[in-house]
Amino acid sequence: MKKFYLLLTAFVAMVTGANAGIINLVSQDYESGDVASWNWTSPNLAGGMAIAGDDFGKFFQFSLGSNNGRNCYTVWGEDVFADKLKEGKYHIEFEWSYATLANNQFGTEFALFSGTKPDANNGVINAKEHTLFSITESADNHNLFFINGDTENTFAVEAGAWYSIFIDVDTLAHELSYQITSQINSSDVKAEGKRSFDAGTNMLISGLNIYAARWYSVLQMDNLKVQVITEQDFANVPSVALTGVNGTERTYTIAFLEGETLHVKGTDGQEQEIEYSDCDGSYQYTTSTSGTIEVWTTSGEATSEKVTAEVECVLFQLPAAVATITNASKGYAKEYTITVDNSEVPTKPQIFIAYEFKSGDKVIQKAEDQLNGVKVNVEDKGILTIQTIAPGFGTTTVNVENNQAFAIKNDIDFQHMTGAELTEKGFDAMEDLDSETTSGESNWTGRMRMYYQVDSGEKDNDQNTIWTNVPVYGPTTQNYEAIKRYQYLQSKLNEETAASLFAPMYLWHDSVNVSPSITKYYEEGQPKTDHLGHVGGSTNVKMYEGIGLCFSGNLGDGGDFYINESMTYAAIVINNVTMGVDGLTDEDFIIVSKIDNYGGGSIHPQFPIGTEPETAIAAYKAAHLGGVNEVHTGLETFQLYRVDTALSRVLVLTPDNNPAGINEMNYNKVVSDHNAPVYNMNGVRMNMNSLNKGVYVKQGKKFVIK
Repeated sequence: MKKFYLLLTAFVAMVTGANAGIINLVSQDYESGDVASWNWTSPNLAGGMAIAGDDFGKFFQFSLGSNNGRNCYTVWGEDVFADKLKEGKYHIEFEWSYATLANNQFGTEFALFSGTKPDANNGVINAKEHTLFSITESADNHNLFFINGDTENTFAVEAGAWYSIFIDVDTLAHELSYQITSQINSSDVKAEGKRSFDAGTNMLISGLNIYAARWYSVLQMDNLKVQVITEQDFANVPSVALTGVNGTERTYTIAFLEGETLHVKGTDGQEQEIEYSDCDGSYQYTTSTSGTIEVWTTSGEATSEKVTAEVECVLFQLPAAVATITNASKGYAKEYTITVDNSEVPTKPQIFIAYEFKSGDKVIQKAEDQLNGVKVNVEDKGILTIQTIAPGFGTTTVNVENNQAFAIKNDIDFQHMTGAELTEKGFDAMEDLDSETTSGESNWTGRMRMYYQVDSGEKDNDQNTIWTNVPVYGPTTQNYEAIKRYQYLQSKLNEETAASLFAPMYLWHDSVNVSPSITKYYEEGQPKTDHLGHVGGSTNVKMYEGIGLCFSGNLGDGGDFYINESMTYAAIVINNVTMGVDGLTDEDFIIVSKIDNYGGGSIHPQFPIGTEPETAIAAYKAAHLGGVNEVHTGLETFQLYRVDTALSRVLVLTPDNNPAGINEMNYNKVVSDHNAPVYNMNGVRMNMNSLNKGVYVKQGKKFVIK
């Protein structure tokens, strides 16, 4: 983005005479530092916030990912205005972009508010009465935005385009004027107008809230400024950021305002004066000499504080890549995911990855210009050589030896457990999932995401095969198969049955994080029973035949638990069930396969033209459909999310170093035992099913219940 520092005409007209200037009360250009240093907060999605960048500079970015709507905000507070308003007026501007549109819901929003920070997970228009200005995505059109919640006052938005918002506030007249322009062309006005407020309205804007609609929406903003006019000469402190690294050469970008003169004392001790017209307020200083640069501005008789930056002109070596095993199978076959952390690298460049895998002297595969997170699948014993590369930085090489073969120790195949097997384990048959609706568990059939693909015989414009999706499971009204369900009533589930039901995998019968309070469902560590015989305190284990292990997240055998005869808590109260595998060491691996998003995360087998449906369905059911893989060490636990996710397979791999077999592999090692007793910090043994918040000890290791 080009850096604009523009003001509305009405505001600029206030700057009169030689002894007048603009004061930046708030200025965020994001060219250096992290999210916290720019005072951004997200109540429920801190990991979604980042300082990102493009060829024009850095900016703030909020990426929602696969989450429901979330918000983030920056608050500067009313104190910044104290005794600084001339005639009760001030100015705000910022640049913004709807970089990636949401793909499930609408309601993305930028909103300026007065008073305290907004509530979590809400667009401000719907959640806060002190919104002074907002742009909100239309309820049924991603490209249409309402201004101040007025459905008659709209403008069109292009995904990925940048826009500028300029706002003038008159606190005495209780008026706000605004202008929205194309960021590339400030004369391309998208919308403008005024808004009046009641006399009692707090007109001091104290923060900006961003609300991102689900899913995968990406919002960006830059160059946030809150400004006032002063009758005195005033020189603002310039911003200085390292923006370029080229070997031993360093480039700093220095930003200052129109009407000011920039002074730069370089690492060679020489001083320069730069006028705004020379660089449009964005000056680049380049040096190959280590030392200190000192910068400041002047305006009339005023001089700003001086800013210094220490410059070290040496070749910066990139960090080494990390290759993590993210899948594995019998023998030497593994999937490595290669990542590199650039958080400590100056300017945080995009780092490219090159790799080569050799088995003996033979190159099996190689690639260049790969992005962070690239996955490499190897089948043989050999060496994976990885380089991290970025222009201007030193290349780093690391070798990873793929010299450990694995044998299968356990293979718990939930997807292919039959109804007869489940009945023998104590499961009871339930009604089939056979619905066209898309709510709750019905999503598994209603969305028809469990399908295979058949070659249609047609090609798209790029000559790629066009595949036809054929669901296997769906509503029988559309001639698909219903999903047969079984449940293991939670009243049967205790420490003993939880450990033995799918042994050696352990299903943790855990009441932690139950809401409302677990005290309503437990009494002296034991689950309560209501007047109908429903047992509280946990959730039923369910099996979907042909898919895997699920759980509802609801309390009680029937999904209900009555506190009294007039109250029921049938709502979801437990989000995750914790599991582990006993008898393993930290040298073992647990490969956890899941199908998430009501079948959206499944594998869809592909078949050639003319494949008979019976043949395809048989092959589909014989395959492993879990498309979401997690890798854990043998001592770790893993979790299963409620309702929309199924656990399809748990594969345990152990090092195959013993030609005689694997029976003695765990000799003299710490072995997992999820059934081991739990003690509090006073050494008192606790009931594992009713642990309150606190610190506990299990197998000599501390763990925390939050």
